[in-house]
Amino acid sequence: MHGSGESKQKGDGVALVPGPPLDSEMIRDQLGKMLSSRTFQSPERQRKFLTYVVDEALAGRAHLLKEYSLGIEAFGKDESFDPRMDTIVRVEARKLRARIAKYYEEEGKEDPVRIEFIKGSYAPLFHKALSLPHAVEMPPEQSVSADIRAGTHWKWIAAIVVAILVVVSVYFFPFKRPGANTPINAASIAVLPFVNLGEESNEFFSDGLTGELIDSLGRVPGLNVVGRTSVFQFKGTTLDLREIGRKLNVRTVLEGSVRQADGRVRITAELDDTSNGYRLWSQSYDRELKDILAIQREISAAITNSLGGAFVDPGSPTRLTTFTPGAVNAEAYQDYLKGRYFWNRSTGGNVNTAIQYFEQAIAKDPNYALAYVGLAACYVALPRHGTATTRDLAPKIRAAATKALELDGTLGEAHLDLGQAFASEFNWQAAYSEFNRGLELSPGSAVGHRWYSTFLARLGRLEESQAEARKALELDPVSLIAADTLGQAVFRLRRYDEAIGQFERTLAMDPDYGLARLDLGLVYVQKGMYSRGLSEIQMARQLLGNDLRATAQLGYAYAISGQEAAARKLLNDFLDQSKHEHIRSVFVADIYVGLGDKDAALRWLQKSIDEGDSPPLKEDPIYDPLRADPRFSKLVAQMKLP
Repeated sequence: MHGSGESKQKGDGVALVPGPPLDSEMIRDQLGKMLSSRTFQSPERQRKFLTYVVDEALAGRAHLLKEYSLGIEAFGKDESFDPRMDTIVRVEARKLRARIAKYYEEEGKEDPVRIEFIKGSYAPLFHKALSLPHAVEMPPEQSVSADIRAGTHWKWIAAIVVAILVVVSVYFFPFKRPGANTPINAASIAVLPFVNLGEESNEFFSDGLTGELIDSLGRVPGLNVVGRTSVFQFKGTTLDLREIGRKLNVRTVLEGSVRQADGRVRITAELDDTSNGYRLWSQSYDRELKDILAIQREISAAITNSLGGAFVDPGSPTRLTTFTPGAVNAEAYQDYLKGRYFWNRSTGGNVNTAIQYFEQAIAKDPNYALAYVGLAACYVALPRHGTATTRDLAPKIRAAATKALELDGTLGEAHLDLGQAFASEFNWQAAYSEFNRGLELSPGSAVGHRWYSTFLARLGRLEESQAEARKALELDPVSLIAADTLGQAVFRLRRYDEAIGQFERTLAMDPDYGLARLDLGLVYVQKGMYSRGLSEIQMARQLLGNDLRATAQLGYAYAISGQEAAARKLLNDFLDQSKHEHIRSVFVADIYVGLGDKDAALRWLQKSIDEGDSPPLKEDPIYDPLRADPRFSKLVAQMKLP
């Protein structure tokens, strides 16, 4: 959204206050001044980028400034441009924000007009800058208090306060998981996204290398490694390492750069102490791309050596000392990284694209163990995005994970995938063994702890489930799905007020995260706050694109709140749809539970189990009204649950 107004500059910050609107002539004059400056003298791409977005915004088309259109219009890409693979727009936007900041710090610090970008948007902001004499300068809190006492600009102040609260929620609550007075764990590390120094289209390579190093270090017992989601928020930023250490509650940070071209790769890495900014270790590697796995192992080994024996349990065997990777086909490695890139985007279409890349990697290098792990992970993820159940895909999960372990018996991720497959077949003891073995080998896997939390909940071990969910969030403190999983774990314990607080913290990170809105709505419904619960569930359904689970929960909420006609309409839609395509029977059962029709609910739960699904009988509060029925106990026994 474009804004106009004056600003008070205090130190390095700029605060907007209402003022007369800026006309297009003033903005174009400022643009011309910036383009003729020394700062913008040479970067032609950024000059063109800045000119284009300003022109579009002044023409009233700011809402059309999307990544795809910018790639074509501002950077000359053709219609085959795929922003998922070619990151030129994101990379140049990051560079442009940094160059604009540099301009206003130096040549433009006295300019009366500011053209700026907010991270996450390609639309520019226009506003005036008003410098106050130092004699009347006040700290921000005094300035705001004076405005409040005067009763002026209260709407603007309220908006700023809300924005500050959101920022605080995002940056303070998630990172403060251990508590304000908890000392930073010495055996802790964050791997910051490695900087891509090659072609923009190779951004997936630097991102993938970062992810692989996170996974590699996550296999070291005793070493706490921050998860991928949390470190990637710092991509393209220039925060002081000590500040990053405070935000992530880590003692050390690994950062570096990578350039990949012509079958070779050059990697520079350094390890820094966040308590004082001192460098602990640094190294450069210039090798053939086929040796990339060996380079990753060398970096991981160097990190553990630099941290010292006090940081890692010397009695625990690590993957680094039990397996030596061989060479990997360079093209297969790049296909693997592309597969991981799409898998991390976590939608049905992207997971299917990831499968194609993993299969290509395997075809090019049948002995590449990690490609099989990636393929198994895709099959585990598919049921969340389609009609297949995990039991349907269990043979494919088992085949891929087993092959990975034949090639490398120490891959914890493969054991975690096997745990999912066994759980879908109600082989709980085998699943338990695989999950424990997987976390023994990969103790720093946030995903593994999250999966294990869900598994324990299925067994009715709710306190243990909550502990694992909390561990997952500690490892990946700004992961939306990890934050939501903790909320679910607390919800299952029937601690509804605590669950509401957790889901609200999750939504503070992203108000449009549909799963958290859906779960928050269900908590309100369980508390009998039907109006508020329905509102959240309806919003979640819109955000999730009429997702079937959200539709089922809306039907349940309508039913239990007494809106039977609305509930039956959704129920009949499901029943009609089930006549010509597969619908998960548990969705129908849930609406019948809300309607109080126990016979129909139990009948559809039975059908769900027969179809290979695994309804959450032991843990979900919505089934509490059925627990005394002997038929429900038979369903629990059929699933071989303890």
